[in-house]
Amino acid sequence: MKIKISLVAPAYNEQGCIEEFVREADRTFEENGFSGEIIVVNDASRDRTLSILLSLQKIFPRLRIISHQLNQGLTSAMITGIENAKNDIIVFMSSDLESHPREDIPKLISALEQGYDVAIGRRINKRQGFLKTILSKSFNALVRLLFKVNFHDVGWVRAFRKDVYYNIESMRSDWHRYFVILAAKQGYKVKEVPLRFYPRKSGKSKYGLVGLKRIPGGFLDLLVVKFLSSFSKKPMHVFGSIGAFLMGLGFFSGMYVLYLNFVLMEAVMNRIPLVLLTVFLFVTGLQLFGLGFVSELIVSNNEQQKRNKH
Repeated sequence: MKIKISLVAPAYNEQGCIEEFVREADRTFEENGFSGEIIVVNDASRDRTLSILLSLQKIFPRLRIISHQLNQGLTSAMITGIENAKNDIIVFMSSDLESHPREDIPKLISALEQGYDVAIGRRINKRQGFLKTILSKSFNALVRLLFKVNFHDVGWVRAFRKDVYYNIESMRSDWHRYFVILAAKQGYKVKEVPLRFYPRKSGKSKYGLVGLKRIPGGFLDLLVVKFLSSFSKKPMHVFGSIGAFLMGLGFFSGMYVLYLNFVLMEAVMNRIPLVLLTVFLFVTGLQLFGLGFVSELIVSNNEQQKRNKH
């Protein structure tokens, strides 16, 4: 029985390599007996990428083209491709030929056949500048530290079953690199597959993991993902704990004010900043405690809706 897959590939100004990518991808299907489709998401390319794709579509029947009117980035391209895919097995890779379809797709699919839910590529020979190397290694080390996983390259090619996508947290802008983390935290089995990295033949990288402009946002997003994956199911553990702590500080601060007023006979008017701090701590803590209750109700309602869908 042929394995049915949907290959999803974003393309943004890839006129120099898009034809070779499509030909290599189609040859991969033929050589390995795969059936399915090649979905190229044209992310509002300004060069000849779209016209080349349209001409290729006449030659390769399994090629599907989906175009964004505005450039939306890699995560949006990934979402568009997955949600339009017809098959249950998704292979996601860029169309810049830094990964090789004929080498990589069979290896990723083999991992899924072994029982894994997600297979991710690990670049074993990537050469890049010193700064990028340090930043990339630091980012992946932080991922391993925060999430207790043993992944070394979370932002490259991957293959997975479509239900994994629909059962993890919603994907936001630039969250494609956290897909594997979210899947692993949901209990899905993930396997790293060593793959060769090929230097880009033409054009420039548009979606680099550690582009200097994306570093601050990337690390902040990582903290948000950590929060969502660790506490979204039990928000009271976060808001309630912080709220209780602040109310406790407010209580002791208030007791100190009373001690100064009734035991040491100091006028409260001389301690206005301390009184304001006491009120602030107690009110803020009470609000966070209430927010924890409201968050618990929202989570409970969402879980009930999921159960009703099933």
